[in-house]
Amino acid sequence: MHKCLTIGRVAAQRRAGLSPAQGRLLRRLADADPEPGVARRARGLLGEERVSRQTAAKWSARFAEHGADGLRDLPRAGRPPTHGDESVRSILVAPLLAPTARWTSHTLAGLTGQSQTAVVRAWRQVFGAGAAHPAGPLPSGGLALVGARCDASNSVLVLAAHATAVPAERTTPFMRSPRRPPLQALLAADLLASALPPDAAPPGLDAVPDLVATVRRRLGSRTPLFVLSRRPLPAPATAVPGVEYLHLAPDDRWQGLLETLVRRCTATPQPHLAALQQRLMVWARGDARPFEWLADGAPDRADRRPAPPGGEPRPTGQVVADAVLASVLDRIAAGRLAAGDRITESSLSRAVHASRGHVREALLVLASNGLVDLEPRRGALVPAPQVADVVETYAVRRALGALLVRRAAQSAPGALAPVEQALTALVTVAATGDPRASGEADIRFQDALALSTGMRRVPRMFVALSAQIRLFTAVMGVRYAYSVPQMVRDDTLLLQQVAARDEAAALRTWHTKMDDAVGYMLTQLGSPGGPPPRR
Repeated sequence: MHKCLTIGRVAAQRRAGLSPAQGRLLRRLADADPEPGVARRARGLLGEERVSRQTAAKWSARFAEHGADGLRDLPRAGRPPTHGDESVRSILVAPLLAPTARWTSHTLAGLTGQSQTAVVRAWRQVFGAGAAHPAGPLPSGGLALVGARCDASNSVLVLAAHATAVPAERTTPFMRSPRRPPLQALLAADLLASALPPDAAPPGLDAVPDLVATVRRRLGSRTPLFVLSRRPLPAPATAVPGVEYLHLAPDDRWQGLLETLVRRCTATPQPHLAALQQRLMVWARGDARPFEWLADGAPDRADRRPAPPGGEPRPTGQVVADAVLASVLDRIAAGRLAAGDRITESSLSRAVHASRGHVREALLVLASNGLVDLEPRRGALVPAPQVADVVETYAVRRALGALLVRRAAQSAPGALAPVEQALTALVTVAATGDPRASGEADIRFQDALALSTGMRRVPRMFVALSAQIRLFTAVMGVRYAYSVPQMVRDDTLLLQQVAARDEAAALRTWHTKMDDAVGYMLTQLGSPGGPPPRR
């Protein structure tokens, strides 16, 4: 009762403070204004609708100063109900200009000067409501992204069909897939490439067939290829046999392909996508040429698994084990797993798209290599490595690496081509300034050097130790990477010495490199057991 009297008294005071002209204006707004919010506020100022004292004071002040316009909604800074083309473009391009490849909506909001809500809304607008679909059916099996090109006139993706079926649709949103960030960056490259000068790109009739022909030579004539093009290609450019060309509708955004690619490109190895993302970020920082990319290490046939040293086919358990380990490392890096945590088979089965039986077999393989712990009635656990484990692993790696460096220095020059490619990838990644990605590229360089020797057993043991190092850096929270410029100099010098067959100099460089790596790790762990790293 008291509250009603108070509200009635406030309403009477409000009406008493209005001039006749203001009262007539409020009456018209309350009865006929098309904006419901304005009519409701006018009725509140007339005492016909119950509002709080603070709300009434706010709208009274605005009405007194601005009249009818004072009762209308003001635009909300950072949260526009719709996005203009420039706003959306800046959000879509931001992943290419971020300081590292591990960006989030929060990171991009700070980079673009917009709110995180605005970034997410733009993503929903383009990737959800604006989803695009090719003008033709894609195969029922999985796809591998094997080539891409973006220039001022068009953007093209080359996809290889695989026999492996696409996993059934999951309830997990595609935006949580680890494949999403690199593919999102790839589609964003179209926006930067469209700003290139027209003469920066060779004629379209030559560029696309050359790209497709290169992919065809790598994969063989029996692998079905699909070319997705933002624009229809002229007839001469589509004259490659055994290739199906699909384009988008004129009104579709190229970036709207994201969900289709994330859900369908299940046969593309995650390391290939990570390398692609690093290449894109380097290109976006000032390369005036069109962007062109071919997947490294493509197999001779799309349905054939890569062979390890010695040429034997990789067993299914090892293939799944590699995928399981990658998933576990990603979860550790994201803070979802820590030392001693239980690793559930069901979650891994969903993550790697394999049966629980295959996942269980993969965990046994990882346990035999010390990469997970198996305990009765608890299952698989994330191991908790100690400082002594780091010292022991690097001691073995140092000795095995010395043997491999000697053998590599005796190999034919052509055998070092994959090592040269790995060094180029390291230099590219190092230019981004990302220590974590640079450390990973350095490990891949070392593995490539080991595999180039053609030995059957030692390279396998060496690559297994690489997995141990990845586990140490993830679980123990340390960076593998010592000084990134020093890492590039060491690897460049090592390859030069191996190629020159200077075995003694290459061994000295290798031993120094290993001493630096273990020294930096032990320093981070607070142990005095390692030699001081170089400055």
